[in-house]
Formats: sequence, structure tokens, C-alpha cells
Amino acid sequence: MTGDAEGWVRLTNLARGHALSVERFLQGELREGSAPWRVVAVTGGAQGETVVGVAELRAFPYIPAGWRQVTLAVTPDGRGCGVGRALEGAVRAEVERLQGTGEGPAGLAVNARDDDPDSRAWAERRGFALHAHRFASELDLRAAQPGPEWPDGVRVRDMTRATGADWARLEGMYADLLLQTPDLAGQPRWTPEQVRASVRDERSLPEWLLIAQGPPTPEGDGEWLGVCQGTRISTGIYNEFTAVLPGARGQGLARALKLELVRRAQQAGVTSMRTNNHAANAPMLAVNRRLGFRPLSGMLELWRALP
Repeated sequence: MTGDAEGWVRLTNLARGHALSVERFLQGELREGSAPWRVVAVTGGAQGETVVGVAELRAFPYIPAGWRQVTLAVTPDGRGCGVGRALEGAVRAEVERLQGTGEGPAGLAVNARDDDPDSRAWAERRGFALHAHRFASELDLRAAQPGPEWPDGVRVRDMTRATGADWARLEGMYADLLLQTPDLAGQPRWTPEQVRASVRDERSLPEWLLIAQGPPTPEGDGEWLGVCQGTRISTGIYNEFTAVLPGARGQGLARALKLELVRRAQQAGVTSMRTNNHAANAPMLAVNRRLGFRPLSGMLELWRALP
């Protein structure tokens, strides 16, 4: 869908609250190999075709296995003209087709910006119910930040010289920590392939993949206590994940990891850091607030189980 990429990215960024560039989108298309199911609505004119609506149905690791995430967005000029209704019909037809093959989704998830009540109302009229609220926030990296303060004996390392054993160790810890987040509580543990796709994504620089490591012991080089991951986005850096093992919490490790990521991003000339947090993740929201993250519009996730 290279020809429609600009319109697709513009509309899906609006619907999802992202800042994805066309270049990054196309790179992701090549990386994924098999693209999700998509439909694009266009209008013609003297200047050529213009994308006025998009729809997508895809698997997503933050919703239950067997479910699909639906994205449907229409430009303001395309509303009230039947574009959204046609796209919704196309999504419904694809779901019914999958059900006919025995591979139909067990449920659907949609997102709506929390400053867009019309989109939420649209979803609720179709039987979707609120499942989660996530807050987006942004930190201006042009402002000075304090350096990280580590508890006695704790040091930071990254994955620039990681061995295969190091990557396996990280992937196991990452999968364990994901299950302790509000986003994935009660859901299946990520597969090794899912974790590997996240931590080894080309946007996730090894020097931005940080580990808080305890003091060396006679048995080894020290327990890994927490992880912080930064990925490249078009506006700068995205703090993808920060988490600390239960036994190491209460020492300020999450704050120290984030400040180390801030320091490295600033050294690389990055001027902005973004992140998202589940509304139930009060400790991390408090850490971000104290660091000076500015709230942006959040996202509501609504679910509907299918018969």
C-alpha cells in the first residue's frame, strides 16, 4: 500500500495518538512480512486520489490471544457521507469471512482518544465496553535533568556487548515483568518470539536498552533487577517499557533507569521523550510526574467479545 501510505499514516496517527512517520511505517511493512488486513477509502479529484478513510484488523500482543484490534478512521471531510459506514461494513464482512473459515476472532478491541467523546460513543453503540485507560505524556529533553542515583552496589549496563546468553536472560526477565503490568495482567505470557521482536526491534537501540544490575556474587555477575527500553520514533525517543522486579522495588530504580535513558538520549541530541502508562499503574505515573512529563491526550481501549 505504498501509494496510500501518506494518507494512511496521517489518519492512523490521528486515531491512535501516534507520531509515526511515513518512512517508519514503510520500514515496518517490510519488517512484518505479512501485512494486516486493511481497507482504504479514497475520493478522486483534479489533484488525484485522496485518502478519506482507513480500516485495519490485526493481531496485537496487548489484547487477548485470538482477538483482533480494529482501527477505523475517517477525515472530517469524509464524515457524514457514508465512508465510515462502508468501512465498518468491510470490517464486519472480513470478521464473518474469518468466522466461516474457523479462524474468526474471539473478540475485538478498539481505541478512542479520551478527548474524542464521539468516537467512544460510536464504539459503545456497537457493544464495546471500556477496558482500559492509558495516559500519554512527553518530556522536554532540552531542559536539564538530574543524574541518576543508584542504590549502593547497583550499576547500569546496556546490551551493546550482549552475548546470546545475555539476550536470553533479558528476554526471560522481560516476559516475567510484562505479566506484572496492568496492561497484561491475567493474559498469557508472551512467547519468546514476541519478546524477541520487541527487544531486538531495529528501533530499539542496544545502548537504549538498560539493565539495573546488583552487586557481583560468588555465583555470578549480579542479579538483574530492572529494565528500561527506549525506541526511536519520529519525534525523538519513546520509553517503551520500564519495570523493576518485586524484590527490588522501593529503592528508586525505576526513576534511576529513566534518568539514565534521558541522559543517553540527550547525549544523542534527542529533544523529546514520549511514553504511555496504564491508568492503574500509579507508581510509574508518579515517577513520570516527578520527572516533569507533560500530559498529552490519552487513549481509551474498549473491548467486545464475539459469539
